[in-house]
Amino acid sequence: MGADYKIILEGVDQVITSAEDDIKTWTLSETVSGLSVVLGIYLVVVLKILPAYMERRQPYKLNNLLIIYNGFQVAYSTYLVFIYTRYLFYFGIITTRCPKGQDLQDVITEIYPYFIAKHLDLLDTVFFVLRKKDSQISFLHLYHHSCMVSWTWLHLFHHPTDHFVVVGLLNSFVHVLMYAYYGIAALGPRYARFVWWKKHLTKVQLIQFVLVVSDLYYQQKLTPCPIPMFFHYFCMTSIITFFILFMNFYVQSYRNRRTKKDICEQKEAEVVKSE
Repeated sequence: MGADYKIILEGVDQVITSAEDDIKTWTLSETVSGLSVVLGIYLVVVLKILPAYMERRQPYKLNNLLIIYNGFQVAYSTYLVFIYTRYLFYFGIITTRCPKGQDLQDVITEIYPYFIAKHLDLLDTVFFVLRKKDSQISFLHLYHHSCMVSWTWLHLFHHPTDHFVVVGLLNSFVHVLMYAYYGIAALGPRYARFVWWKKHLTKVQLIQFVLVVSDLYYQQKLTPCPIPMFFHYFCMTSIITFFILFMNFYVQSYRNRRTKKDICEQKEAEVVKSE
């Protein structure tokens, strides 16, 4: 009787433990369906609805709104840097603990702020359209935002994990710098001298991508609980593509501009010399 009672108790303990470890997640099809709705609304709004609305209107300045928005983004990104730095301090750069149950629920709680941040970033495109900054709404811009939102949907709803803490930390740090730049630029021409470091921001982004790819590779290789391979390849492909597109943007924006400037200066010098 005592042995039977002990077996029953052990069975109950196993059921309780299993229930505690079970975190309900969405299937891949459910995740993709929800994500498709969000991205569909985003792209229709910024590529169709708002451009049609702005077609016969003058661009909005939005200076005060942009100062508030960018200031909030700096503060929020700083908060993300704090919580992910704290996590790395406790569990290391390559996390190998495979959180489950309440432990995993705590991880999910810290994924939510990043998930929200990637959706708030979509307002960048809305403001570009309202200000008629059409050159800013490039393939790179739309692709980058769409990929990051897709990443966070897969991460939060389909496969929550602490696999991407370093990614969140690095990306949030870059966003502190990026939105600080946008915020200062929104203050007006008088503050233009304080944003001389614009081109260096792209260099920081390129360095970020190299670090992120390295971390994703070793995290997947060394962890005892790797993420699904399709998700890993999606993340790696996204970051490598970002690097290529941002590098192309850097070359087109700064290297070529510098070359044209040097050619103009050389021609002016030849003209002066001939005189």
